[in-house]
Amino acid sequence: MSDPNVEAALKRLIDRFRDSVCLKYAVEAEQYAKANAPWTDRTGEARKTLKGYVIDEEQAVGFGIAHRKEYGKQLETARDGKYAILKPTIENLRKGFLDTARLIFGGHG
Repeated sequence: MSDPNVEAALKRLIDRFRDSVCLKYAVEAEQYAKANAPWTDRTGEARKTLKGYVIDEEQAVGFGIAHRKEYGKQLETARDGKYAILKPTIENLRKGFLDTARLIFGGHG
C-alpha cells in the first residue's frame, strides 16, 4: 500500500524538476541547435523555427528539440545526416541533464 504523503511529495518534486531543470534544458537545446545547425541559411526560417520543448507525459519528463518547418525532416536526413542538428543537440546536453536528474532523484550511473 502506498503512502499518499510520499506520492504527493514525489509529484511536487517531479513538477519542480519539470518546471526548472527540464525547462532550462529545453531553452539550452534551442539555443544550441540554432547556434550549431550545420546548414547555410537561405531564408533563416529553418534556424529560426527550431524549438526546444518540455516533455511532460505520464511516464516521462524531459526535454526535446524539434523543427517547426515541413522541410526539417529533410534537413535531418539529407546526405546521410550531414545537416542534422536534433540528435547532436540532445547528445550534447544529455550527460548534464542526466547528472542533474541523478543529483535530484538519486541513483547511479
